[in-house]
Amino acid sequence: MPTSPRHSTLAARSRWAAIAVIIPVMAVACHTDTPREPAAPLRLFGAGATEASVRDEIGAFQTQSGLTVDLTFGAVGALRDKVLAGEPADVVIVTPAIITMLDAQQLVHAGSPVNLGRVGGGLAVKAGTQAPAIATAAQFKQALLDADEVYYADPAVATAGATLMRVVDAMGIGDQVRAKGHLAPGGKEAMQAMTQSTAAHAVGVTQLSEILSVPEATLVGPYPDELNVAKTVYTAIILEHTERLADAQKLVQFFTGAAFQARLAQSGFEAVPAN
Repeated sequence: MPTSPRHSTLAARSRWAAIAVIIPVMAVACHTDTPREPAAPLRLFGAGATEASVRDEIGAFQTQSGLTVDLTFGAVGALRDKVLAGEPADVVIVTPAIITMLDAQQLVHAGSPVNLGRVGGGLAVKAGTQAPAIATAAQFKQALLDADEVYYADPAVATAGATLMRVVDAMGIGDQVRAKGHLAPGGKEAMQAMTQSTAAHAVGVTQLSEILSVPEATLVGPYPDELNVAKTVYTAIILEHTERLADAQKLVQFFTGAAFQARLAQSGFEAVPAN
């Protein structure tokens, strides 16, 4: 039977109505299936003394949080300069003295500083070489005088290097140590350079954690107690200009957790006494 014009018109309208319903549904389905853009990585500037611990544990944080973290390590003075120059970062691990400088520029998020631990300095030699006696201040002094080369971090930017210079100046051997000194941007780099030395008696002085992070270096021991060398506190802060405050807080909280604190302890860190 031939189809009437009225029936043809109604059928066409029905088809267009069905299409009109299907198209939005398809659009919604396509929109739902579109993968979300991953969050940009958090940016961490970390003091060299904490590098080994952070690198070992950051994977656990990324797995737990679903976040990624870009890592930059260096001497605290160099990290300070990066922040002051406007290089982007969310969390920074430095010393209280550096934090005071940054806070004066209103760059520290209020209430964010958290002490992670403190660590002292010590003396190292190349693995397999004879270790000098350094149990007393006199022995430590003699070990530096007997060394052919002394490797340490640049005192202009590194806490460990600045500490060594204060110690040797107080002992009256600053000029001798500087004359045979070999500077590096950070303590780890100084220890790596020391292990490559061809000198018969090369020593390195930096934070214990940096010595322990270089397998080819052997820790002889810490500064003698009688020198009364203060241990360095390392503190995590969140920068004021971060756009990832909640995520930055998660990272700082992770650093205070048991797993990360245990890893710091392996590197020679100890808890900071409460005031």
